[in-house]
Amino acid sequence: LTVEGGAFTYVYSKLHGTFDRMTADGMEFLDRPMELNVWRAPVDNDMYLKEEWKKAMYDRAVSRSYGTDYILTGEYLEIHSKMAMTAVTVQRMMDIDAVWRVYNSGQISVKMDVTRNPDFPELPRFGLRMFLPGDMNQVAYFGLGPEESYVDKRRASSHGVYGSSAAELHEDYLRPQENGSHYDCDYVMVSGAKGVLKAYGEKTFSFNASVYTQEELTRKRHNYELIPCGSTVLNLDFRQNGIGSASCGPRLREAYRLSEERFTFSLNLKPEHGPTAGADSDDLTSGAQRTRANHMVQEGK
Repeated sequence: LTVEGGAFTYVYSKLHGTFDRMTADGMEFLDRPMELNVWRAPVDNDMYLKEEWKKAMYDRAVSRSYGTDYILTGEYLEIHSKMAMTAVTVQRMMDIDAVWRVYNSGQISVKMDVTRNPDFPELPRFGLRMFLPGDMNQVAYFGLGPEESYVDKRRASSHGVYGSSAAELHEDYLRPQENGSHYDCDYVMVSGAKGVLKAYGEKTFSFNASVYTQEELTRKRHNYELIPCGSTVLNLDFRQNGIGSASCGPRLREAYRLSEERFTFSLNLKPEHGPTAGADSDDLTSGAQRTRANHMVQEGK
């Protein structure tokens, strides 16, 4: 499906249920088609769990849409896809009911209701992976930082507005592995000289931005062997499985596993081209602070 507005053109894949192209004012924001992603480069603590993940074919999983329809209104185009994550030789890992909306402003929203097959082990992660142009390498976010943070590894971080380059977000472990995630984020903006991609939501999410792919981090055994891919790889995650595991202690606590049989992932995306792109970052920050404060009041904190 090709979706055109006053200043944007998006191309949606009815095979994969994600966007192949995102163009705003003539600027292409995707070096490669967007992907649904469940794999991460195993960390040292995944030394036993990764064998279960590979047996489940998580490292070869792709999304497949089995039916897509759409509705056009005066404010947005709504795309509805019935999808699954699958790989050759294994049954479906999960079923996904995905609803995308493309608004007249160019904003894209997504809501995915996921039903995970309990025959499979907990997921390494679940989210979107995007390959942005390499010159879009400046990252600003509101969430846990400045150190990397995960659902079970975040005590050294604090909530705030942080900024860095994609290369500097990489944690240079001697053995390449998943790294550089930031947990409990309200928004992230990845920008270059000509444009910015904003991701934000009502619910918080995790992200990492890197010059390396997860395949490169999985494949290489030493940090000095790593080769940048030429793009800025942006992962926008519902969550990742926790970092701790049974490699040298007890199994990861259930609260930190990505093992829910049902969950909902929702997010907003907004690509903007031009010298004023990203000028409303203060609005995003103040809005995120209000939302976080309201949640704390509702929880009685």
